[in-house]
Amino acid sequence: SASLRIDMLSVFMASIFMGLGLAVTVYSVKYMERDTGQPLYYTLLLAMISGMVGTVFAGDLFTLFVFWELMCISSYVLVAFRNYQWEPVEASMKYLIMGSAGSATALLGMSFLYGMSGTLSFQGLAAALGHAEPDAWLHLASVLILTGFGVKTAIVPLHTWLPDAHSAAPSSISAMLSGAVIGCGVYALCRVGFAAFTAIQGQWLGALVVLSVLTMFAGNILPLLQTDLKRVLAYSSVAHIGYMLAGLSLGTQIGLTGALMHIFNHALMKGAAFLCAGAIIYRLETRQMDGMAGIGRRMPVTAIAFSISLLALIGLPPLNGFMSELAI
Repeated sequence: SASLRIDMLSVFMASIFMGLGLAVTVYSVKYMERDTGQPLYYTLLLAMISGMVGTVFAGDLFTLFVFWELMCISSYVLVAFRNYQWEPVEASMKYLIMGSAGSATALLGMSFLYGMSGTLSFQGLAAALGHAEPDAWLHLASVLILTGFGVKTAIVPLHTWLPDAHSAAPSSISAMLSGAVIGCGVYALCRVGFAAFTAIQGQWLGALVVLSVLTMFAGNILPLLQTDLKRVLAYSSVAHIGYMLAGLSLGTQIGLTGALMHIFNHALMKGAAFLCAGAIIYRLETRQMDGMAGIGRRMPVTAIAFSISLLALIGLPPLNGFMSELAI
């Protein structure tokens, strides 16, 4: 039976999604005025936000998966919203194939958990599997769920859809994908991991440590080769997922606090950065950075806001990015 169970963690996550969603919706009024099909755009945007809020309010794996799919499917369509260009369509197809494979993998992992515990609720899973003997099935379920949610969370090496999708989507949607959707993936890993895998917590968190280091390295090195403004920001998101996973992988109260704080701060910083980038691209009609010389004089307010968001992203004290990275 489907159930919703709301606690302080889900309220915290939902407030991030709704706050960023509201900002993006207001921003889209001007940003999307040159595009046709706006009723479809706003319907999909609301469906995506609803999917994320439902995912964090879910009390069991079934409800989580249904809302997760609502979020995923609407985001696939939104990436390809400008379907008269080849790039968004290609990026969306890549995102669709990888995302669907990830969802199917996670679903298989959930079915194994159900087979072992006879329940899908998080409380039931924690009670049934918390003191279970760690066996091959539990390890297999953990690998499947980590892989499945890892695609959407863009953990290296499952991140290859992200730079394409984030740069091809409208900038308002890039802000949602970067600020909220990947945070939703980290939440799902956190919720399922600490409910079902406490018996194998050492191995589970050990795997997260390795993946977080890989993700940080790749996310910080790969953007050095990019010339497209939005691709650079997309790779920066990969690096920040590494920081969130690092906090998660500690399994301690302060580590989790830092990871959740970083999800919140990243939504603010990266949301602001993508919306500023969108304003610049809207004016110049190019995403190439070599064509953006002198933009600070033409758009001073945008340039200042963009600079502050980038300084926060690199963790400059006393900005918010520094605070959560310090906690981790």
